[in-house]
Amino acid sequence: MKREQTMHGVTKKRPLLVRFPGAGPARVHLVCVAHAGAGVAPFNRWADHLPSWVSLIAVRLPGRESRLRESPFTSLDAAAGEVAGELAAQEGPLVFFGHCFGAVLAYRAARLMERTGRDDILRLVVAAAPAPDRTVGQDTHRLSGDALFQQLARYGAVQNTDRGRTLFELSEPAIRADFQALETWQPGDEAIRPLAAPVLEVRGDSDEVLEPGTAGWSPWTTSEHRRLTVPGPHFLLGDAVGGLLAVIARQLEEDLSREQPRPATGPHPVPSNTAPRSGGI
Repeated sequence: MKREQTMHGVTKKRPLLVRFPGAGPARVHLVCVAHAGAGVAPFNRWADHLPSWVSLIAVRLPGRESRLRESPFTSLDAAAGEVAGELAAQEGPLVFFGHCFGAVLAYRAARLMERTGRDDILRLVVAAAPAPDRTVGQDTHRLSGDALFQQLARYGAVQNTDRGRTLFELSEPAIRADFQALETWQPGDEAIRPLAAPVLEVRGDSDEVLEPGTAGWSPWTTSEHRRLTVPGPHFLLGDAVGGLLAVIARQLEEDLSREQPRPATGPHPVPSNTAPRSGGI
């Protein structure tokens, strides 16, 4: 683990949350979690394209970017607990966003915060993401290095070039750990209760990874569920990000215009009568 020394010689961890404040007073905090193996880099320019009153908070888990030497989480609930704990003192309404793996982690963190009585989580936005119960039991994290690279290249998450291969090799431990956390998650009765917050599900119109016609995220909220399609492939954080950002900005405007407290927990467990499916990253 890479160490930073304080004046007393005590090891200090690199921060989990990276903040990109807007140009104006914050009306909402947008908490963003990227796909498997990624950190905050995909969100570096987002603040330039969102309303000035949005405070952007990106999650940098161990094992990537400036935390490359730290051991990554292999437990979804451990990672979600860390995120929820770091956000506990954050004042003001929260909206969670997650892409692929990041969507399930964002769901779990939001759910943990609702359990503590937090009633100002306005929404969960999930992009190019299978519902939480549709990746459990898969074995992507056990693929060989070459097979994993080729699969990510098909998703559009890495470039099938020498440089892409080099970057993949640097992030491979974190990618594997994220898939392991997702695919070995053992949701108990509490864990699969839906959110009180509404869910917006966004998919690319040329996504060839997610299976069409699945139940999606509708059972994972006791509130409103919406599904929108934007131009783009499965990987929406690349060249297709403009359409995604426009959708998020409109949704934030709408949610703030009708903001009101909600019960902090959903009353019914999520039905789990579908077979697990592979669903991307």
